[in-house]
Amino acid sequence: MRVRVMGRKEAFTYCSLPHEQPAVMISVSDPNMYYDCEPFASRENGVQEILPLCFADADEAGPDVYGIEAEESDLMSFEDAEKIAQLLRKHPDTDIIVHCDAGISRSAGIAAALLKYFTGSDDQIFRDTYYCPNTWCYRKTLAALNQSGLKKRSGLV
Repeated sequence: MRVRVMGRKEAFTYCSLPHEQPAVMISVSDPNMYYDCEPFASRENGVQEILPLCFADADEAGPDVYGIEAEESDLMSFEDAEKIAQLLRKHPDTDIIVHCDAGISRSAGIAAALLKYFTGSDDQIFRDTYYCPNTWCYRKTLAALNQSGLKKRSGLV
């Protein structure tokens, strides 16, 4: 079982190819962006379910990564994070793909929280200089997982 971080185009490409290993996808969109491609679930691609979430790419109220002013209500909510826990409860022992626009901040923050909760270490994300994890997403996701009662998973990488 794996946690994978992708950008939107990589996630779309992933969904366009056949995969034998089942996966669920957390698909993070930005409220101020238009997308010409969306990932999709199918029997062929092995994606069992996609959880669509929509929130700004910012760690706090103020300008987001695109320079657009974001209020706290535009950021990831605890309810968004609870939806992630519900998805994982529904699909235990399944690969997890997290994607956002670039696969660098929001998806990395969520993936780091998943790894921290299930394995005790988020080093795979925080030590990789490619990622710049969104700490707001990290904290919200980890808090929801801690309250969820989900069992820790063995073999998660």
